Amino acid sequence: MFEKLQKKLVNVYIFLDLPKMVKKVPTDFTHVKRVQNKRIKKLMKRAYEIPFYREKFDAASVKPEDIKCADDLAKLPILYKDELRQWMNETAKDPKYDNWYHDTTSGTSGIPLMILLSPREKAYMMANWFRVMMLAGYNPFRGKTMSRKSAHSVSAGYDTALQRIGILRRGFLDQYASEEEMIRQVNEYKPDFLYMNKTELMRLCLYCNDHDSKIHQPRFFVPTGEKTDNIARKLFMKILGPGLVDSYGTAETGACMVRLPGSDDYLIHHDSFVVNMHDDDGNLALNGSIVITPLYKTDLPLINYAVGDKCTSEFRNGVRFVTSVQGRSNDFFRYDTGEVTTFFEIAPIIAHLNDILQIRFIQETYDSIRVQCVHNKAESKLTKEEIEEKLTTALNAKFKHPFKITYDWMDVIPPDENGKLRMIVCKVK
Repeated sequence: MFEKLQKKLVNVYIFLDLPKMVKKVPTDFTHVKRVQNKRIKKLMKRAYEIPFYREKFDAASVKPEDIKCADDLAKLPILYKDELRQWMNETAKDPKYDNWYHDTTSGTSGIPLMILLSPREKAYMMANWFRVMMLAGYNPFRGKTMSRKSAHSVSAGYDTALQRIGILRRGFLDQYASEEEMIRQVNEYKPDFLYMNKTELMRLCLYCNDHDSKIHQPRFFVPTGEKTDNIARKLFMKILGPGLVDSYGTAETGACMVRLPGSDDYLIHHDSFVVNMHDDDGNLALNGSIVITPLYKTDLPLINYAVGDKCTSEFRNGVRFVTSVQGRSNDFFRYDTGEVTTFFEIAPIIAHLNDILQIRFIQETYDSIRVQCVHNKAESKLTKEEIEEKLTTALNAKFKHPFKITYDWMDVIPPDENGKLRMIVCKVK
């Protein structure tokens, strides 16, 4: 009953939560780290009251007071997707959660995952998205935002009293329309801030590049839902301008860090998240698997949640900065010997291949790979045959065993069923 009322007050909670967040890049992280430690202690006390987590604490012989900072979280076990999925599905059966948000992931790494969010947690997650905008220098209250349509979208324009006086203006881009129609909508609305799924944005930018179509360049834009690789980054900035904001997070956790225009690093939202890296032995490391703990999720916490991606990081004055996000650990080329090659071992080849605008690898067998790619006709000086020869030679020089590589040249690479685009589709066991 109480949650039903809270749902109606979500927008109010957003305005209450946003002032508490760090909305500028700090010059001194002392205060931010103090806030982080305070919230860690509060989260541990709350988690210990929940049977699911009490078992984890007791199994690890850890008490809430033993965890006082980000590094101390390594004393608790990792939370993996399968375990979270089972916990969420069982918990959702309880009628007390009927008025909570039942959000669902896209299922990029397998089966879609349902995550329960209380109205207060949902409001904080939404306020955190506003914070991402404001860190980049955008005012979401005075500017014009445009996003892809969702099931809850309404038509663009001035739909409310606030929007009629220029506050929280938001338009919607029909991602299912033709490219020409999408361009028309963007040019007509002229958003200051544009965000949509990376694959959809790639489709739009590929069309603009191929047809020399002019599209309004927003002050800032964010490709969502997938990691923005270097090939996509160059094309996006060529078509849409320099205002690329690379926000990183998941549907389960919310946006936990951001790479701002002109920066080479990801800034972690330390006041609201702990982002740790674990090596293959489960120890804290500079480089390794990303493990996220959202500090605002105190109703049904996610502690040490393994998202499936890897990254590199470094500490500066005791503060962690992420230097690169390296993608999901299941992005492998596999060999019958049991060996693997990750995408990031061949990434330097792809990053410097200006002849291709979009690429995907499909490993059909242990001996063969099919490459889908989009030709950069506007800038490439090589024929498709010359590109194939050059790329095959470079790839097989990196692979542990050479592959037979064939090519499918396309106008645009279609996304997977979930709307995203995996860089590697491995069909062998």
